[in-house]
Parts: sequence; structure tokens; C-alpha cells
Amino acid sequence: MTFLSRLLVLALVLSANSVFAQAWPTRPITIVVPFAPGGNIDIVGRTVGKELSQILKQPVIVENKPGAGGMVGATYVAKSKPDGYTFLVSSNGLVTTTLIRNDQQHKDEELVPVTLLTIAPSVIISNINNPASNLKEFINNIKASKDNRVVFATAGVGTTPHFVSALVKIATDVDVEPIPYKSGSDTVTALVGGQVQLAAESTQVVTPKIKAGMVKALAVTYDQRSASLPDVPTTKELGYPSILITHFVGMMAPAGTPVSILEKMSQANQKALQSPEVKSVFNGAGTIIVGGSRASFAEYLQKERERLKVVVQDAKMTQ
Repeated sequence: MTFLSRLLVLALVLSANSVFAQAWPTRPITIVVPFAPGGNIDIVGRTVGKELSQILKQPVIVENKPGAGGMVGATYVAKSKPDGYTFLVSSNGLVTTTLIRNDQQHKDEELVPVTLLTIAPSVIISNINNPASNLKEFINNIKASKDNRVVFATAGVGTTPHFVSALVKIATDVDVEPIPYKSGSDTVTALVGGQVQLAAESTQVVTPKIKAGMVKALAVTYDQRSASLPDVPTTKELGYPSILITHFVGMMAPAGTPVSILEKMSQANQKALQSPEVKSVFNGAGTIIVGGSRASFAEYLQKERERLKVVVQDAKMTQ
């Protein structure tokens, strides 16, 4: 093949890709949630996905692929064809799994940011029968006991609840043992059943359960009280300002997805987040709508990675 022939083939390929991107979407889109149904990421993914189907005029299918603290679903998307029909909706695990474990089956650069959708404070919760009214009382009671040990349910290695358990360990000097479950809803079930002493999940997941009297809220891991739980003190108020973390939920795509498609999906996300239906769901659960550009999400991911890397080192979280 001559040089001129190669140029012609390349031009045809680029032209075909351009036409393909302009026509997108022409068939159903899959959003992968790397955790079991019922957790914060699943709720955000399904809420936004429903609105996206109206905006993009194509079915948006939410598919749960739980396992390995979110890595199973993330790897599936990272290895998917970058054609704009498979996306990932995930949380802190996007920046933390490689800080903790060395068995990740994909490289970080195989996923590219699309939109930071929401952030939600984490709520530290206990069994309803625990006598403590807040986290400080709980810690004082633990230290007064002979055990000085807390069994803490998490949604898996590298997830936000795992980091909450590490932050509690660092701030209180209590022996905290994290126990991984498949999802945030599973951790709440374990707490209700008395299998663990503490858990942490987003306001989105636990607010209804707290108001129903199923679990007790001890603290919000944020610098201001949650709109959905105004009577629950923040960790800062209780004397633990370093216990500060949120559940962010963002959309990612396989690397190599055409930029024009990434931009179209980013714009569709912005529109979805501003719909009255989506606002109603999130505002009622204390979830903060973010949105923003692809570049701003990339910057956010980098800052979180740098901040949480210090937590990994201080709590000796690496496997």
C-alpha cells in the first residue's frame, strides 16, 4: 500500500468516526453500576439514567455488576468497546482502589471522566439499641470497655465506608476492623442484624432508614449538617474534624470514546441533573447536585487521589 493509499484509508476512517459520533446515539445505552442494587451509586445511576433516556431519545439500561469493591464493574467498562454505548457510574473507588490493592484488572487511564454527578455526606450509624447518642459518646464507651475494638461494615475495599472506618481509626485511636460487604444496603442490613457495631453510608441510602427507626445516626462526615438530617451533628462539631469525606458519584467512559460523544453525554448529564424530578429525589435525601465539565471532574479526581493517599498511608490500609 502506497503512502497516498494509507492517507486515503486514514481519512475514510476518520470521516466514518466523525459521522458515527454525530449520529450518536442510535441504540440503547448501558450504564454499569459496580455494586449491588440499593446503594447510593445505584440510586444516582438509576435516577439520572431515567432522565437521560428522555433527553437522548434512547433506552438507558442500568446494569449492576458488583464485586471486588467496585472493580469488577469498572474493569468491565474499561475493557468495553469505546463506542459511546457503555458507561460507568461509580464513586471513590475510581481513585482509591489502586492506592490500596494491587489486583486491579484495568489501568486507571483506561477510564476517562465524563461528569461529576453528585456528592453526599456519609453518615456514621449504629444499631438502634446502642446507648450512644453520637459518635463521641460511642467512642468514649468503647474506650471504657475492655475490648477497645469496633467492627465496622463497609461496601468493600477502597469504598467510601472503608475510608470512613480508616478515618475513625486515625482520629480516635480505637482499633477499627473493617468488614467488606457487597453494597451499602448490605452493610445496613448487617448493622440492623447486630453483625457489626458501626457502618457508614450516604445520606441518600440511610436517611429513610434513620427516620424509620431502623438505625441510629451518630455523625455526618461533613463540615456542615445535612439538609435531610438537620439534628445529626457533624464530625467536626464532635471534635473529629479530620473525619471528613463524601460519597461522590461520577460517570466515566472507556478511553478512546470519541470526544464529541463524551461532550454530548456530559451535556445530557447537566440537563438531567437540572430536571425537577431529579432535583426532587436528590434534595430530599441530602444529596448535593454538582455537574460541571469533564475537565473539572478530572481535577476533582486528582485532588481526591492526593488527599486520600495520605489516609491510606496513615491508616496502613494497603493490602
